[in-house]
Amino acid sequence: MINDLRLHGTIGSIEYFAFISGPGIYSNYFYEENTNSIRFFSRGNEFTITETGVHYNGTGGSFCEYMFGVEKPIKDLIKKSVVNRLIMFGAFIDKNEKVVFTNNTEGKESFYRLFLHGHAVKNYYFFVSSDFQGDYIRRQKLILRSVGKFLKRTNLISEDKDTELLNGFISELKEKNSTVFIFKLVNIGNEKFYSGLKKFYSRERMLSLNEELYLEEIVARYDIDRYQLERMRIDIMYRHPENKSVVDEYRDILLAGMQRETLQKSEIARLNRLRTLGIRNNIPEVLFDTLDELLLKGKKVQQTEEPEYLLETRTILQSLFFKDPALKKHIINEDIVRLIKAKKVAELKGDKGFEQVLLDTVRTCDEIVRETNDFSYFEEFTSVVTYFDRYDNTSSVLSKIAFLENIDLTEDSLRSLIGNKKEFDQLDPKLFDEVFIQTLLNNKYISAYGRKKVQAINKGIKKISAGDASLKEVIAELRSISEEEKLYRLVYAALKERLRSFFPGLDTRRGREKVHEDIIRELSEKGIHVDVPKKLFEKVFIDLQKESFYINHLLPIVIKNKDITLREDFLDNSGLDRFYVETLEKDYFEQKGLDPGILEQLVVGGGERI
Repeated sequence: MINDLRLHGTIGSIEYFAFISGPGIYSNYFYEENTNSIRFFSRGNEFTITETGVHYNGTGGSFCEYMFGVEKPIKDLIKKSVVNRLIMFGAFIDKNEKVVFTNNTEGKESFYRLFLHGHAVKNYYFFVSSDFQGDYIRRQKLILRSVGKFLKRTNLISEDKDTELLNGFISELKEKNSTVFIFKLVNIGNEKFYSGLKKFYSRERMLSLNEELYLEEIVARYDIDRYQLERMRIDIMYRHPENKSVVDEYRDILLAGMQRETLQKSEIARLNRLRTLGIRNNIPEVLFDTLDELLLKGKKVQQTEEPEYLLETRTILQSLFFKDPALKKHIINEDIVRLIKAKKVAELKGDKGFEQVLLDTVRTCDEIVRETNDFSYFEEFTSVVTYFDRYDNTSSVLSKIAFLENIDLTEDSLRSLIGNKKEFDQLDPKLFDEVFIQTLLNNKYISAYGRKKVQAINKGIKKISAGDASLKEVIAELRSISEEEKLYRLVYAALKERLRSFFPGLDTRRGREKVHEDIIRELSEKGIHVDVPKKLFEKVFIDLQKESFYINHLLPIVIKNKDITLREDFLDNSGLDRFYVETLEKDYFEQKGLDPGILEQLVVGGGERI
C-alpha cells in the first residue's frame, strides 16, 4: 500500500515539490496538469500552481522561515524559539495582533508578492484532506492548535529536511484518517544566488572579485530584483555563526527596552559595545541598523549625558552581562587599556563618575548573582578590577615619589612597582610611560626634584628589568636625590634670610663663598653635618634672584596688564616650582591689599592655557 508520494517539477521560474502522506492516497489524491498549470485537489481542498502564482481553497495555510529583518508580530519577536511564519487560510491579524478566523478560505498570491513578503528563496503551502464535518473556522482552529507550534518552531525548514517535515506534521496532527499535502515552492534564480553567496561568504565573510562577478552573472541571467538581493545578502550575513551571536544579543537588548521611551544606561552601553564588537569582527553595520529600524520604529536611542570616557567605560564593562557566554570573552587587552586611560582622565578631572560606573557594575553583578546564584559574573569583573588595583597602587607610589620630600621607598614597594609595570606592558608597552610617567612629568606642579625622582625611578625600573641594576642601587639613587632636595631647602631658607637683611657681598664671587662657608657652619651648629656642594649653593642663589625679579619687576606688569601669557612664560622657563611661586604671589597680593580675584583669574587662565 502506498502511504507517501513525492512529486517534483518546474513551472516557469519556480521549482515545486509536492509531498503527500496519509491512508488510501491512491483514492484520495488527485491532480491534473495543464500546459501552464498543475492543480492538486482532494475532498474540498484545492491548490493550483501557475506560471505567475498560486490559487488555494480549503483547510490549510502557508509557512516559511523568517528572514532577518522581516517585521514580525510582537508575540513572535519576544519568543526566540519562533523561527517560522505561519498563515492560515481565511485568517488575519487584527490591530491588537490577535488572530481572527473566517469561513472565506479561498485566495491567490502572485510569485512576486509571495517571495517578496515571504522567504526570498522557498515558501510552503499545505492543506489537510479529511472527512471533517463543520465550518472552516472550527476546522482551521483545530489544525492550528495541532500543528501550529510545530510549524512555527521547527528547524527542519532551514535544514531542508522535507521528509522529516512531513512526518513531523503528521505526528503532530494526530489524525489517522486524514491526508496531508505539503507544497514547497522554490524561486530558482533566488536560490542559485542565495546558495552561491552563502558558500562564498561562509569562508572568510567577504567575497573575492571573481566570486562577485560569478554572482552578478546569476543576477543578470535571472533578472533578480535588487531589493531581493539586499534581503538575501543581509539574511546570509546574519546567519553566519560569528555574526549571529552578536546581532542576536543586540536584538534582545532592543526587545527588552522597546516598550519604554528611552533605554537604560546599561542597555545603551551594551548596544554601543556590540556595535564596537561588530566593527572588530567585520560584522556589517547594516545588520544593527536593520534592527534599529525594525524595533525602534523610528525612535532614536537616547544617549545619556555623560563624558565620552565614562560612556566608553560603561560600554566596555557591560560586556560582562551579555547573555551569550562567548561574548563575555571580548574584553581584550585593548579594552583594559581604554579603561585604565578612562580612569586616569576621571582622576585628572576629579570626576567621581568613573567610580560610580564601577559601583553600578557591582550592583548589576549582585542582582544577577542573587537571581541565578552564578558567581562567574563577579569573577569576571574581579579580573578586570585587578588592573584598577594595580593602577591605584602604582599611581599612589609614583605620586608620593613625585610630590613628597621625605618618602623612603622600600625594596618591597619597588618590587611591586616593577611587577605592575610588567602587567601593564603586556597590555600595551607604551601604557606605563603614557599613563603614569608622562602624566607626572607634565604636571605643572611637580617640583624640579620631583621630576628628577620620577625620571630616576623610571630609568631604574628599566635597568632592573634588563638586569643592569639592583633594587638597592635604584633605591640608593632615589635617596641621594631626596637628600639633595632636603639640603636645597635648608640652604634656600638660610640664604633667603640673609637676602632679606641685605647681606653685603653677595654680588661678588668672594662674598658668596663667605656666605657659603657661613651656612655650612650654621647647619653644623644645628647638628646637620653636611657638605654643601658649590653647585647647589649657586643654584639656590640663582633661583632666589629669579624669584626676586619676578616679584619685584615682572609680577606688577602681569597684574597691571592681566598678562597671563607673560606669567606662564616665566613659570614655564624659570625652573622655579609653580606651587611655591603661587604662594609668593598670594603673599604679595595680601601685602599690597590687591583684589584676590585678579590672582584667581591669572591662575585659572594659566591652567586653561596649559
